[in-house]
Amino acid sequence: MLIVPYEVDTLFTRRPIANFAIVAITTIVSLMAFFGNISPSTIEAMVLSGWDVSGLFGHMLLHGGWMHLIGNMMMLWIFGNAIAGIMNQFAYVLLYLFTGLIAASAQIVFDGSPAIGASGALSGIMGVYLAVYPTNHVNVFWLWMIRAGTFEISGWLLIVAYFALDLFGVLGSADSVAHWAHVGGTVAGFVTGLALLKCGLFDRESYDLPTALDYFSGRARM
Repeated sequence: MLIVPYEVDTLFTRRPIANFAIVAITTIVSLMAFFGNISPSTIEAMVLSGWDVSGLFGHMLLHGGWMHLIGNMMMLWIFGNAIAGIMNQFAYVLLYLFTGLIAASAQIVFDGSPAIGASGALSGIMGVYLAVYPTNHVNVFWLWMIRAGTFEISGWLLIVAYFALDLFGVLGSADSVAHWAHVGGTVAGFVTGLALLKCGLFDRESYDLPTALDYFSGRARM
């Protein structure tokens, strides 16, 4: 079954320009690599493989194919806009890079195999979303053979489900997905999101639903 989130139930307090830029730059670099406009040696240097700085940052800009790129950018557009829309734009870029680096570090330490793609940093942003908007609805498109439809699901259920799949992946999946990067990114994003909430660095409104920090502190109940 194909399950694709396409909209989140949040309101922006500012235009998420930083996320627009990240999606655009990542797409352009990936397309240049697809069409041979980047030399093989440069692409090799951008692959996450060990602690080389070019790979630690460059891997977030490369993707293994069209579906890899489209899937990651769709998810980043949805969840990234929600977070970039409620915080300082420069801080959002730092947040994205920070969670991406933590995700890459988890991949290096616990897996060690080379990796490319923005999914580690994306998982970080989804972790932040989990901290800030745990009970906001996410609209999801589903496709099963010749049947299709949509449904709503709480953000925490969807993100925890993705996280559980990645935990299953690190415990024995033989696929080529960088599950450890996803796990590391999600955890880093969630913890960082809680810290940023504590510091009051998100522009939240009085009518917003409770955050994960509200639930943990007892200020709100499920």
